[in-house]
Amino acid sequence: MSKLMRRTTHPLLALFTALLLGACGSEPDEPRPYAGGPEGGETVRSAGQPDGARALRTAATADRPAGGVVMREHPLRDPGMNNIVASVVLVPEGWQLEGGLSRPSNQLYNMPVLADVKITAPDGRAVHFFPSLSFEFNHASPGQALQPTLGGNLYLALPESPGRWFLQMAQMSPDPTVSNLQLVSEEPVPELTQQLRQQSAQLFQIVEQGNATTASMGFGQSFDTQATKLVLSYQQDGKAFEETVLIAWQYMVLVQQGQVASGHWSVPLMRSFRGAPGSDYMNDPVLKAIVQSIRANPAWEAEMQRYWRELARIKQKGASDRSASWQQHNRKMQQINGEISDIIAGGYQRRSAIQDGMHSRSVDALRDETPYTTPSGETVKLPSFYDHVYTDGNGTYILNNDSLYNPNTDPSVNSRDWNRIEAQR
Repeated sequence: MSKLMRRTTHPLLALFTALLLGACGSEPDEPRPYAGGPEGGETVRSAGQPDGARALRTAATADRPAGGVVMREHPLRDPGMNNIVASVVLVPEGWQLEGGLSRPSNQLYNMPVLADVKITAPDGRAVHFFPSLSFEFNHASPGQALQPTLGGNLYLALPESPGRWFLQMAQMSPDPTVSNLQLVSEEPVPELTQQLRQQSAQLFQIVEQGNATTASMGFGQSFDTQATKLVLSYQQDGKAFEETVLIAWQYMVLVQQGQVASGHWSVPLMRSFRGAPGSDYMNDPVLKAIVQSIRANPAWEAEMQRYWRELARIKQKGASDRSASWQQHNRKMQQINGEISDIIAGGYQRRSAIQDGMHSRSVDALRDETPYTTPSGETVKLPSFYDHVYTDGNGTYILNNDSLYNPNTDPSVNSRDWNRIEAQR
């Protein structure tokens, strides 16, 4: 997770000024009065409240006209980390906080924490912090929708658009209290899209460079990241609402012969504001104050960063180990010979080569590429999505994840000889 972003006055950009880094545990703490005024309204001492409590007096506080809204600090805890406080959020007195933070199955190691929190006013206004989600798909070997994959994600094909995906998710897991759900509009958010693409400039460049190499082989990769705004309308418990959802999403896919074959995509950030149809809920100062009040616990944040670093190390090691078993004896002999050479020559050149190799593997991991040795002894870098690779020796490759598949027995392609090639160590 990234740290809190710089605040802005744009009503949509304000949704991205803070990230919800956790959610409440099973036993809520006693909320504490807020000791500092959030943006968006005048702060005044609230009569009859404990020392340190403050109220936010705005035009949006019709439910409490005399004393304004008292914002109370709620600790949000991670049950998977001994209920450590992950972050705190301000919740107006009398509003309801629903949901929380959960730890899914270890199979979903790319989504170790799912935070789903909704804060609702008595009149139905609401802020919703949706969980971050990651998906993958392979049209050659389809999986079951929303089931864990070996890659640590949920299986789901890349949708036509975020709006279509949102409606698909609502249909697959319907809320019995919601009816007449409609997608009113869907449009990009240029300012945020530009920021997201600037942050991913290096990845765009890496994909472009890789495609220059693989274009002649008939495949390449496609990457993009952008922000989209959805406007939804629906009824909940018989009451009409409008909800504006801001989604940041990205994808990296493998394209073969002009068709998307496989890949992964994610929704790292999704937030929403809700209000009555026709009202100016996107500029509601109380809703904005809730979003802007998120504060992360640095200790929790540091533990999550450690998790991601360790996961990256394991993934890189696993990529090397998957194709290594049959070469184990050969590698052992090479290691012994190398150690003998080190004793004789002092080992400097070998250590230098190892460092260069580690750097090269790190770059390949970032690119999602793996180097292979062809029958002619040349090195070719191919996408890392596949465990089994065959070549005809003339620049054509078959990539798949089926250990039982052999192209030499496949009538559609066995008019020529295919040799399996292995990833370099």
